[in-house]
Amino acid sequence: MLWHIPSLPKPLCAEHNNRPKWESDMSTDREVALLHSMIDRAGKLTQELKTIYDRDLSNKEVSAEALNLTHEIIEKCSNSLDQSMSLLFERSIKPHLTDLPKKGGYFPAGKDEHAYKSTLGQWNASDLQNIAPEIDDRLRSLQPFTASRNAIYAQIKAFAAHKHTGLRPQTRNEQRRVNVTRPGQGGVSWGPGVKFGQGVHVMGVPINPATQMPAHSEGINIDVEVWVSFLIEETGQNALDFCNAAIGAARAAIEALHPPTA
Repeated sequence: MLWHIPSLPKPLCAEHNNRPKWESDMSTDREVALLHSMIDRAGKLTQELKTIYDRDLSNKEVSAEALNLTHEIIEKCSNSLDQSMSLLFERSIKPHLTDLPKKGGYFPAGKDEHAYKSTLGQWNASDLQNIAPEIDDRLRSLQPFTASRNAIYAQIKAFAAHKHTGLRPQTRNEQRRVNVTRPGQGGVSWGPGVKFGQGVHVMGVPINPATQMPAHSEGINIDVEVWVSFLIEETGQNALDFCNAAIGAARAAIEALHPPTA
């Protein structure tokens, strides 16, 4: 679809100094400033998301609030990419076309040359390399098939596209490591992949098969380490890290497609 980007209203007074930093730096380009404001908002939501994650980790649950906010952040990143592409089309591609698209399209995040040109075909610009070579270079620099670091763009688009297909984006992953030491005699440790049967002793202390812990702590030191994180179910990525990476990638794309003018 062709995204419409409304112009931001002008400030009531030129002396007003309480505008966001992106608005001050880009006051001559209001449409690009709007794109940056979307990413700024997503960044603020990640702070809220961390608080919700911490609460859910403490309660050992994945709440609907955590799921919804994760989706909202990634969808904002995806939308900012599409709107950035729409603005690029209006300014730098459309003037070179004689046959305009009926509906427009989306930000290309192609796994290969064919997929890249297929998405550009939504904009009637599959031959962009010849139509506007400099613009084609900008877009190609963001494609997954040109650099591994760009895989994040395909991941953002895939995540956002599955919002109505019963996606379960997060699961709780808990790893437990037990360290048993006896002063002057060293120690033994084990993780979640180890399971002890009946009659096993560690550092002279019997292990309870039901709890997988020493039956008593007399004469030994027991330290249990627990790591808990939320993961994207389909990919195994840390959910909070993915949100932060998506925000950084979306901002980098906006800057690459719409570099500041001197």
